[in-house]
Amino acid sequence: MDDTPQRSRTFGSRAVVLVFSLCALADFAWSILRGRSVVESAMSAVLGLFGTGWYLSAMWAASKNDSDDPSGPARLVP
Repeated sequence: MDDTPQRSRTFGSRAVVLVFSLCALADFAWSILRGRSVVESAMSAVLGLFGTGWYLSAMWAASKNDSDDPSGPARLVP
């Protein structure tokens, strides 16, 4: 049996860039398919990154939350 400690799975910087890129591309494509101009689609993609950032930071905070810690904040996710 292998005695090496298991590495915890983390969300590395490459994964964050990949998620942001895919979300921006999806926002841009969705906007183009809805008949918007290229400028409006680019604005949609850029402004959509704020929502992506909010979602990722909320998920990061939820992963750091300890439900057994009585002095910690209330759980963010059930």
